[in-house]
Amino acid sequence: MKIVAIGLNHQTANLALREQLTVGPEEMNEALETLRLRVGNGVILSTCNRSEVYALMPTVAKGTESLKGFITAYHRVARRDIEPHLYAYSQRKAVRHLFRVASGLDSLIIGESQILGQVRDAYGAASRSGLTGGTLARLFHHALRVGKRARRETNIGRNALSVSRAAVEMARRALGDLRDKRVLVVGLGDAGKLAAQALADAGVADITVTNRTYQRAVDMADQLGGRAVPFGDLAEMLEGADIVVSATGSPGYTITPEMVARARISAERPLFLMDIAVPRDIDPAVRAFPGVHLYDIDDLEIVAETNRRLREQEAEKVKRIVEEEVGQYMEWLSSLEVIPTVAAIREQAENLRATELAKIMKRLPDLDEEAQRRLTAFSKALVKKLMHQPITSLKEKRSPAYTKTARELFDLGKEGE
Repeated sequence: MKIVAIGLNHQTANLALREQLTVGPEEMNEALETLRLRVGNGVILSTCNRSEVYALMPTVAKGTESLKGFITAYHRVARRDIEPHLYAYSQRKAVRHLFRVASGLDSLIIGESQILGQVRDAYGAASRSGLTGGTLARLFHHALRVGKRARRETNIGRNALSVSRAAVEMARRALGDLRDKRVLVVGLGDAGKLAAQALADAGVADITVTNRTYQRAVDMADQLGGRAVPFGDLAEMLEGADIVVSATGSPGYTITPEMVARARISAERPLFLMDIAVPRDIDPAVRAFPGVHLYDIDDLEIVAETNRRLREQEAEKVKRIVEEEVGQYMEWLSSLEVIPTVAAIREQAENLRATELAKIMKRLPDLDEEAQRRLTAFSKALVKKLMHQPITSLKEKRSPAYTKTARELFDLGKEGE
């Protein structure tokens, strides 16, 4: 079985395309059930910056085709629209990619900490649905260890920005000192909470929070010394805000042009909207209003580039860790691949031994029981000695090419036949 990974991310696709392929927490069980029916196993990793599927398949070609079929069918997108933006990895390259993702090397914000939890959650959801096991389970457990090791042995994650903190940094660059600004945070999932905390850390005193579950807003407001408002009052709250950070991840727009129009924004009293949700929370059409400045997650690239330059040295250290861990995983994987071949060689040798021994016994009907026993023991010992060296070499080499050659030499056919 081959490890195959298919996906797209912030490097290959814009936000408009990425949000079409997003799988939210409330949709994950349905998506995994569709994956089960079409592929049989797999893990779906969906974040604001990526949408990826990992699976085990009999061949790379079949795996690539099956996973592309799942993506287009589940998300109801035309293959021609997404195929140019998809990357496809298998075996070592797929392992390396996942390890880079878990380590924060492949994130928009290098070293950000949320991705490790997102990888863990993706694996956990797939595991609970019975879609992982064996090689795939080992792969994700190993990836989580690599992510932890990268943060333990390097400074890649020290004082790293999250997407939420990057949004606050973007607001600071646009507006300067934020301490006297009136801020509204919409949505209090992980991203919203981090944004609210980052704003408080930046010295903002006037923070209003709202969430569909009002009690969560109350709890967050108490923690920050801010104010909670019911979600239904969102339109009215826009009128008094200088900055709005929205992170609900709702399937439809949370802030619409009609709501912004009611807020009577003007060039004299501008409104800065920071949309860090995928799918987007804020209708891009609001950009047409004078005084409205809308930033989405792709606009954070400026902040991300600065962060990337500052972390280049630590990133090189993490890359070395990733390569070391990829080698270890592939060594383990190769050891699994040789087991069926070793078993087939032993079975073939034993069948030949038993067949030839039976022929000899027929030709020597006068052999007593002790002689038969000695002849049987001799045949077993001879076969064991003859097979010792090739089997030992297979186990030590653990090379796919070496294993393939052995199957050809012993006429075992392709694995799985």
